[in-house]
Amino acid sequence: MMLCARRRGDVPEDTPRKIKDVQKEWDERSTSYDAYFNTFGGKLDEYLRWKLIKESLPEDKAARILDAGGGTGMVALPLAGMGYEVTVSDLSPGQLRVAEEKLRRHGLSEKVDIIEADIAALPFPDELFDFVLAVRGPISLSIDPSKAVVELSRVTKRGGRICVDVSSRYWAVIQEYGRDTETALKLIRSELDHACGAHGFGRVFSPEELEETFESNGIEVTGIYGDFAYYLPEEMRKATKWEERSYDQVTEILERLSRESSVTGMGNDLILVGKKY
Repeated sequence: MMLCARRRGDVPEDTPRKIKDVQKEWDERSTSYDAYFNTFGGKLDEYLRWKLIKESLPEDKAARILDAGGGTGMVALPLAGMGYEVTVSDLSPGQLRVAEEKLRRHGLSEKVDIIEADIAALPFPDELFDFVLAVRGPISLSIDPSKAVVELSRVTKRGGRICVDVSSRYWAVIQEYGRDTETALKLIRSELDHACGAHGFGRVFSPEELEETFESNGIEVTGIYGDFAYYLPEEMRKATKWEERSYDQVTEILERLSRESSVTGMGNDLILVGKKY
């Protein structure tokens, strides 16, 4: 899933990508994106996020749920199958076409509204949704991550829940540490905020930065968890066959690591769960 960082000279460019470039890339990847979730790494990706999503799901099936940056509907589809009314938004029309076709095949089209929209400029009124999701990197990949956080908070109802993930600053430091010490140093000093994360080139956060960003936008942070799936060897992550015993062991390790506060920031992704004041 990881794409190479953009570089200017010897260091990564410290700016978001242009919206048309992001849209074009994800349109081109739309027909192959779901294949990742048939791999061992993709299943681990789903496991940890769904564990946290389910802990925050509203009991009321009439609750409104937003899946912002929801792409091909990997989250919206199962939520709709559980009986929830979901709105999925994404910048990429190609990704949304895949989501629309999947929903149609499963007879769930009426349960999901599909909206083409930038996560940093959501076309929804204030405090519309009971539960807001932005997982698998849309904040970090946004052309304006700070505005994306503002928007996600804005559309969440008071008392509503939120679950998002971002690329980890310290994981990016570790990736650069052995190949480009200048970039690694700039990242750990917070002199550089954009790097190659698990989902591609984008904004990276430390746990402290992430918590402060959401708290300053009216979200009470109830937990930040690390995802350590990318520490597995690439060959293991790309495998399409595995033993259930191995899967059970790895998921237990990942879940235990995710909740160990002393190593949270070392995860490849940081997953935040919170509640709007």
